[in-house]
Amino acid sequence: MSKIEESLSNLFQKHRIILWYDESRSLIEEFEALSLPGVEKITVQNNEFEVKHLIYRQKPAYRFLLYLPCQRPHNDDNWLLDVELSNYLYHTDKEAMVLQELELPITLRQWIGPHLDFFRSNQRTSKFKEYIKAIDTESVLSQKMVQVVLGATSHDLEELITSYAIHFARGSSETVDKELDKYNLTAFFWQEVETYYAYSSAAPGIYDFLLDVFQKGFSSTTVKAKVNHNAAILLSKWKDLKSFEGSLRELSARAAEDLNIEQAISSLPLDELALEDVFECVDRRIIRELVHMILHQVQNTSTIEQIIKGREMTFWWPTYRPFYKALEYALWLSDEVQEQGKVTIADYREGFAKYTSSWCMIDQYYRRFIDYYRLINQNAVLSQLFERVHKIYSNSWLPQLSQAWQQVTDNSGEWYRGSLSQSRFFDRDVKSRFLEKSIKVFVVISDGFRYECGRELNDMLNQQTRFSSTLKYQVTNLPSYTQLGMASLLPHKELCFGEGDTILADGKSTQGLQNRLKILQQHSGVRATAIPAENLMKMNARGPEAQELIQQHDLVYVYHNRIDKLGDDRTTEDKVFEASRDEIEFLMEVLKKIANMNGTYMIITSDHGFIYQHEDLLESDFTDAQIQGEVIHDSRRYVIGRNLIHNKNVVRYTARELNLQSDREVLLPKGIARLRKQGSGSRYVHGGMSLQETVVPVLFVAKQREDKIARVEIDILNKTSNKITTNIHTVRFYQMQPVGAQYIARSVKAYFAIFSEEQDQKQVISDVFTYTFDLTSERTQDREVQKKFTISSGVRRSTGVYLVLEEKVEKTNKWITISQFPYNLSLAIDNDFDEF
Repeated sequence: MSKIEESLSNLFQKHRIILWYDESRSLIEEFEALSLPGVEKITVQNNEFEVKHLIYRQKPAYRFLLYLPCQRPHNDDNWLLDVELSNYLYHTDKEAMVLQELELPITLRQWIGPHLDFFRSNQRTSKFKEYIKAIDTESVLSQKMVQVVLGATSHDLEELITSYAIHFARGSSETVDKELDKYNLTAFFWQEVETYYAYSSAAPGIYDFLLDVFQKGFSSTTVKAKVNHNAAILLSKWKDLKSFEGSLRELSARAAEDLNIEQAISSLPLDELALEDVFECVDRRIIRELVHMILHQVQNTSTIEQIIKGREMTFWWPTYRPFYKALEYALWLSDEVQEQGKVTIADYREGFAKYTSSWCMIDQYYRRFIDYYRLINQNAVLSQLFERVHKIYSNSWLPQLSQAWQQVTDNSGEWYRGSLSQSRFFDRDVKSRFLEKSIKVFVVISDGFRYECGRELNDMLNQQTRFSSTLKYQVTNLPSYTQLGMASLLPHKELCFGEGDTILADGKSTQGLQNRLKILQQHSGVRATAIPAENLMKMNARGPEAQELIQQHDLVYVYHNRIDKLGDDRTTEDKVFEASRDEIEFLMEVLKKIANMNGTYMIITSDHGFIYQHEDLLESDFTDAQIQGEVIHDSRRYVIGRNLIHNKNVVRYTARELNLQSDREVLLPKGIARLRKQGSGSRYVHGGMSLQETVVPVLFVAKQREDKIARVEIDILNKTSNKITTNIHTVRFYQMQPVGAQYIARSVKAYFAIFSEEQDQKQVISDVFTYTFDLTSERTQDREVQKKFTISSGVRRSTGVYLVLEEKVEKTNKWITISQFPYNLSLAIDNDFDEF
C-alpha cells in the first residue's frame, strides 16, 4: 500500500467525500492505481453538476474520491465549493501529507514545514500521534515533538527539562542536542525556557541552565543565577522526585565541583548552612562542625539537636543519617553521664530503680552510637568523637557505676532474692497474671536481650496503633548465664547444678528445647508448648498450623537466640550491637505474627543481659584471681567449682547462697573486670553481677481491638491571611497535640497547588516542604513550625490555589492528601526578589 493510499484509507474512515486537486497531473497514475474498497473514484473535468447530482441525489450514502487534474479555482469560480466546505480537501505536498496523516488541519502547513525531518521516522510519528489532540496550539505541538525526542512522560516544560537533565546525567544529552537541532526545535525549546525561567544565554545549553538552577537553589550563590524563582521551585520538586534521585546526585556533584561550592562554604557560618541541602559537601561541613561542637562543648544540647532536626527532611539526609544519629547519641551520652555526677547507691532497690529509670539510657546511647559508627564504616570524621565516647563510657562511666554497685553487693552479703527475682517469673508474671485467669499468653524469650533493648522495643510498641506495652524488669540469678536464666523462667520449685554448667529444675534437665517443653507440659498446669521463633515466623498466620497452635495451647514459650549467639563467638562479638538492633526489629515482627494469629497477650523477657565495650580491652581490664581447686566450668565472668582457692579480686558465693541446691561454689570478678581465659572473646561478656548483666526487661504486650493512639493533627495558624501577593509566602504550621502516650508523630509533605475544576489534576506552584512533626513540648508556642514557600511566577492570579498537606502511606511510596487550605493568588507585579 502506497503512502497516498494509506493516507486516503484513513481519511475515508471519517469522511464520505474527498476532493483531490492535482494541478501538474503528476499523480494521475497514482490515482488510477489506487485500490480503495467501498470508494468510487471519479475524475472531474467540466462535469461538476453531473458529479454533484451523482454524489448527492443518486448515491447519497456512497463514498467518493473526486480527482481534479487542474488548479483549484478561486471561490467565486468554484462550482464545487459547497462540496469542499462540507467534506475534505486532500493535499499531496509533503507538508499536507504529514498533516493529513496526523489528522491535523492544513492551516498548520507553515508550522510543520521546518520540522518535516522529524516525521521521516514512522516510530517518531506514531509516538507523536499518540500525544496530540485536535485542540493543540502550535506551541503545544512543538512541546510534544520535544517530548518525543526526550522520551518524556509529558509535554509540560518541567517534565521536558527533567528528562533533558536525566539525559545529561547519563551522558546522552549530545544526541538530544543534535536531534533538537535537526528537527529545528532548539530555538523553540530554549525560548520556552527563557519565558518561564528567565534564562538567557548567547549559547543556551542544558548544563549551563542546570548550573544556574543549582546556583538559584543555594542561598550563597542565588544572586549569581540568571534564572528566577521558578528554577528554585523546579529544584525543590526534583529533591522530592524519587525517580530523579540518582540523576540529582550526579548533577549536584558535578555542579558543586564546577561552581567550587566547597571553597565557597568554607568561610560561611554554620547557621547559614543549617537548612541548605543542594550540595553534598554542605552535609560534610555541617557534620565536621557538629563534631567540633560536641568535642569542645561550644554549643548547648538544644542548639545541636535543632540543627540535626533541621537536616532530617533534607535531600541528603538518607545518606548522612547514620552520621547525624551517631552525633546525636554521642551528645546525649555525654550529657547523661555529666548529669549523673557522682554515682551513689544505697541498696539493691535503689540501684535497680536508678538503673531502669535513667542509667540504662547511657548503655543505650553507647550501643546506638557504636551501631551507627559501624554503619558508616568507622569513618575518620567521627574518630575523635569515638575516642571521646569510649573514654566517657568505658574509662569513666562503667568503672564508676560498677564500683558503686560492687559496694552494694559487698555490703548486702548475699545476692538479691526479692519479689522481682527471675526465679519468681513464672508464678509472678505468667501464672497469676494470665493462666489463673484462663487467659492465653505467649512468652517470648530472647537470649541476651538486656534491659535497655527492652526499653527501646517498649517505646516502639507504644508508637504502634494496635499494641499497648508496659515495661517492667526482673533480676537474674547468679551467675547470669544462659542455662541458669532459661531454667529460672520455667515453672519450678527449686534449681540446682547438673553436670557441668547445666541446670536442673526439680531434678530435671532444662537444657535444650525438648527438655524445657517437657517441664512446661508437666508443671505449668495448662496446655503448654515451646517453639523456636524461626518456626513460628514460618507459619501462615491464618493457616491450620498457626490456628492449632492457638487453639490447642494456653501457654506458648517462644525462644530466640541472636544476640547471645553472635556475642559469645569471638569472631562475631563485634557485631553484637548490630544483632541487638536486628533483634528489636525481629521481636516486633514476632509480636505482629502472634497478633495476626489472634494471639492477644504476650510477654517478652530474657535470660540475662550483657556488657559490651567496642574496643580491645587494656591489660587493666583483666583480673588474675589465682584460682585453684576443682574448676567445673569457667568463663570471663564466672567460675563454677568446688574447694576453690582465690584472691580478693573475686567474690565467692556458695550455691545455696545463690538459692541453688548444690555443694558447688561460684566465683565472680568484682566490678566489670574479666577473668583471663584462653581463646574466648572479652568485649562481650555476661555471667557477672553488674546491672547490665542482671537487670532484664519484662514487657507485657497486648493487642488492641481498636487504635489506642492517633497521629498528631496539623493546622495552619495564619490561614485567615490567605492572600498570596509575593513570590515568598510564609506559613506557620501548628502541631495541635504533643507527641506522647496518646499521640504519635506525623510526617507530612506541604506545597501550594492549583487544581482543575474537576479536582482531578493539579499544578504544583511552589517548592515542597517535608517535615516530621514529633514535638513533645506541652507549650503550644514550642509546637509551631514556620516555612517560607517560594511561589512560581508562572501564574499571576487564581482563586483556586490550595496549600496541600499530604501524608505517606505506611510501607509504600504513595502519599495521600490529609488537608487542603484555600488561598487567593494575586501577584500584581513581578516580585521575583529574595527576601532581605
